Amino acid sequence: MPETATNAASLGAHLLIAVTGVPGTGKTSLMAKLAATLAASGQRVEGVLALAGSRSVAGRGADEYWLRIIGKEQDLSWAVRDETTNPPYVFEPESERKLRAWAKQLPDRPPLLLIDEFGKFELAGRGLMPVWPELAAKRPLIVIISVRDDLLPQVEAVLGRPFDLRIDAGAPDALQRLQRATEDYGEWTRLGLVGGAAGGIEMSVGSFLHAALVPGRGLLMCSLQGAMLTFAGFGLAQPGRVIWVPFISAGLKALSPAGSRVRPMIAICMQGLLYGSAVQVLGWNALGVTLGGALIGAWSAFQGFLLQYLLVGDDLLRAYDAVVLWLAERRGWPTPALPWVLAAWAGICALVAGGVAAAAWRLKSPPAVLDRIVEKEKAAGRTPVLRSRWQEFVHWQFWLPLLLVSLVLLAAGRSWESVAWLALRFVAVGFVLLTLVSLVRPARWAEQLRRAGWWGPAVALGGAISRREPPK
Repeated sequence: MPETATNAASLGAHLLIAVTGVPGTGKTSLMAKLAATLAASGQRVEGVLALAGSRSVAGRGADEYWLRIIGKEQDLSWAVRDETTNPPYVFEPESERKLRAWAKQLPDRPPLLLIDEFGKFELAGRGLMPVWPELAAKRPLIVIISVRDDLLPQVEAVLGRPFDLRIDAGAPDALQRLQRATEDYGEWTRLGLVGGAAGGIEMSVGSFLHAALVPGRGLLMCSLQGAMLTFAGFGLAQPGRVIWVPFISAGLKALSPAGSRVRPMIAICMQGLLYGSAVQVLGWNALGVTLGGALIGAWSAFQGFLLQYLLVGDDLLRAYDAVVLWLAERRGWPTPALPWVLAAWAGICALVAGGVAAAAWRLKSPPAVLDRIVEKEKAAGRTPVLRSRWQEFVHWQFWLPLLLVSLVLLAAGRSWESVAWLALRFVAVGFVLLTLVSLVRPARWAEQLRRAGWWGPAVALGGAISRREPPK
């Protein structure tokens, strides 16, 4: 069993579905209907169906089974019942040879693989199990397997992972649920590509802009994020799913070996929450999209101040007041209070980002340059993983706010002791934030989402991460 489980665990399916039921409940009929329906719509389907003969005893296996390779006309004699063996079937060696030949000629990463059925024979290393390593090595994107109810735990153990969905073959909406799952898989895959592309932009363009201290870089990046969210939402059965795009982008940012991570990750996650909330409340329309973009812009104006306030505390306000007084006394420049400055800047950012989101809504499809970025995401290369959780401490941008505030406070007459306590607070809060960020493991996110039953986000995030893994 350990060797079998190891082979099965190599299955690269993003989505694993079980069609369940006791013998004779129509699992094979349901799988055949699904294959015919999807093939009629132009989708490629690979797999095998187990065609049962007559049953001498109700509720137990048939007296004989044939195998039908989907898309082939010929049925292969597969197993004949023999009560002198355990399990009580004898398998046809020539059919197994033909099945192996079919498995070897399958393309890599087939979109959909149907296996009917996986049961006691496979658990004992017989039946389809000798062919299973070949099928798993092809890394199918969706695998649908029919399984008896009482064998589900054992089959999951052999596969090395739980099923994402379990659909009762006897349910009246079973076929519709299977079709919807295959359609949803396409949507989540697309969201994973957009999220991965957004993460790639943040890790490259965003890191460069932040390192170069380009003015308005936060507004530029958040406006681009709002546009990508808008483009991603078109055509989705549930547009609110775009909320996961920024979370995927933030998860990839956690892998970045360069630049700041704390501020961008917080910003990106908040952008998704704000945009998604606006769309959920107001609906997928011009108003919801524009408000979502405006909220993203307003947050970009506040986020830097809020983070620095968390690190420095009220001394940030005292430093600003000291600068205002100095400008008023020495230069005669009237400077508004900090709340007015923040409100004005937030209003400008909201107008710009909201306008960009509204423009994306009118365009409905992304410009060619963004299309190319998303297309390149399908073949994204490996991303070096951050090796040290404390690497951000060596970036001068991390210490710059503390340095400026300290200099202003010293110039205003504050003691060195108070500035030292300020520095201690800054380091302590920064230590906590970086520790929390270091605990972020995007691969674990995907696994936890899958275990919680959220297979769609797990597919999107897991796909974005796997495209950046080193080749094995």
